Amino acid sequence: METTHRCKHLVTKLWIPDHDPADGYSDSTSSSSVRVHLEILWQLEHQWMNIASDGAASIISRCVVRSLALQLPLFDYQVFMSDHTSHQMLSGALLSMGVDPNLHDRIIVQIVAYARSIQNLVSHMAAGMVFPLRAKIRLVTMHVRNERVLIDLATRESMIENEGRGNGMIPATEISIKALKTETILEGESCTICLEELSGGSEVTVMPCSHVFHGSCIIRWLKQSHVCPICRFEMPTCSQ
Repeated sequence: METTHRCKHLVTKLWIPDHDPADGYSDSTSSSSVRVHLEILWQLEHQWMNIASDGAASIISRCVVRSLALQLPLFDYQVFMSDHTSHQMLSGALLSMGVDPNLHDRIIVQIVAYARSIQNLVSHMAAGMVFPLRAKIRLVTMHVRNERVLIDLATRESMIENEGRGNGMIPATEISIKALKTETILEGESCTICLEELSGGSEVTVMPCSHVFHGSCIIRWLKQSHVCPICRFEMPTCSQ
């Protein structure tokens, strides 16, 4: 059973390299405007995190599975002033690096916003000067192991095992199980029985206490125990 959750984070960092960013350097070709030397660094990274039972989080290990750098041809700084032109140029660069097109807009918005934020600096540079700009983009897949979840899982598995041995756990009635309602959730969350994701737009089964689960998970659970695995709400039993 999967006991590690995965999630992805997009991290974009922009900066001007240390060497005289205010002065830039001269371009060998004549130009009537300031030009930009943009280098994009793209990384795919995996990180493994452990969340202890006391809530303390720590990174166990990191692994960069892909790293690629691309230097764009020199271009006029004024490109950043046009949403269409800057998006077209940057999207083409990102696509050539294998960046998921679904991420392009988020990345481009940050690059353009940063470039426009330093407009005052650029305005003091002479025509024909070039200033360097760096963008480091990391798509980080986090593998999170939560000890609290593992403890809860072990407790529930133990309860099921004890019930199977006839040690006091009582199943819910078939009628009450069939009466459970289903609904479509708008935002993702986790099924606390199997620990897998309930993605937004998926159909879930709702307990009377309003907690939601995969239909197959909660039905299997209630056929062995009549209490909600989260809040201990009690469903009807044959002995009642």
